[in-house]
Amino acid sequence: MQPPAQQPIGFWTLRAGEAIRDRILGALDEIGVTQPEWWVLHQLSRYEDGVDRSTVVATIGPNDTPAVAEAAIDAAIAKGWIDADGAHLRFTDAGAEQFARAADVQKKLHEERMQGVTTEEFATTISVLQRTIVNVGGDAWHW
Repeated sequence: MQPPAQQPIGFWTLRAGEAIRDRILGALDEIGVTQPEWWVLHQLSRYEDGVDRSTVVATIGPNDTPAVAEAAIDAAIAKGWIDADGAHLRFTDAGAEQFARAADVQKKLHEERMQGVTTEEFATTISVLQRTIVNVGGDAWHW
């Protein structure tokens, strides 16, 4: 294999993204949560008094599409995880419990990914990827 500095970044970012996503999807599926539902639950966890649906969709929509965000909200409502008072969303007790389970899964997955990787290396990797995106004319943002 060629030295890392001579290898294609597009290949490695794609493979890393696929591996990470597959691992996340599988682990969340084991507790009955889709990744978009996780995004919704995570956003609700940031607002003690609940949040407007449009705020959740605007925040997580770029992760996939606004339609996926809307469908995830509807699914979480149907599963009894979210109480919707008009456009205002808040956790039910079951939703808060499911969020705690999913957050624990995400924490363990992060620890798994960080094995042998320092915080500084991780931060450098993110910074390099962000600069690379800008350098090729891309635009990316993450909450």
